[in-house]
Amino acid sequence: MSLTAVILAGGQGVRMGGCNKALLRLGAESLIRRQLRLVSEAADEQVVVVNDPAALAPELAGFPHARIVPDRYVGAGPLAGLHAGLAAATRPAAWVLGCDHPAPDPRVARLLRDRLDEAGVLAVVPTAFGKLQPLHAVYRTELAAVCETLLRRGERRLAALLDRIPWAPVPEDALAAAGLPPTFADDIDTPEDYARFQPPADALDSGPG
Repeated sequence: MSLTAVILAGGQGVRMGGCNKALLRLGAESLIRRQLRLVSEAADEQVVVVNDPAALAPELAGFPHARIVPDRYVGAGPLAGLHAGLAAATRPAAWVLGCDHPAPDPRVARLLRDRLDEAGVLAVVPTAFGKLQPLHAVYRTELAAVCETLLRRGERRLAALLDRIPWAPVPEDALAAAGLPPTFADDIDTPEDYARFQPPADALDSGPG
């Protein structure tokens, strides 16, 4: 499948005490390496958007189709990360996710990519745990230009992008009907979240693929 995975790893990790969440360990591997391993099952190119390339560069060893790009609008939030990732992608569509998702699901990405073409829209966004999940969504990479326009106006919200473009939702029940649980949207925001995900790291390795 011609798809770029864009992992947004430029956040401040404030609720985790300012640590780089991409470098958290889950079992024997870092969170970013776990993500790269999983997303590569659906995306033949991987782009990691960072604000500190030197810290994450060693983590890309062994992933020949992965590369690091810096935020072009530093400190401007997830919209800036999305902009940098879409601008760097060489595929027509990008599966975008935050660096704090411990169980990104390649099957969900494939379903969203197919729905993108079927619906003829610029983005497809799933719902999980009753909430829209713009950081496990698929976007047309041409949207980099729209992101830049918004950023130049001082906008930082991903919702502002969705307000301006045609996009299609994928309801939680549609994912469930396809046998896809909402766990793809689990994230690690706090030390309590990290403790919750750390014990079953080995079990996660037998998860979706």
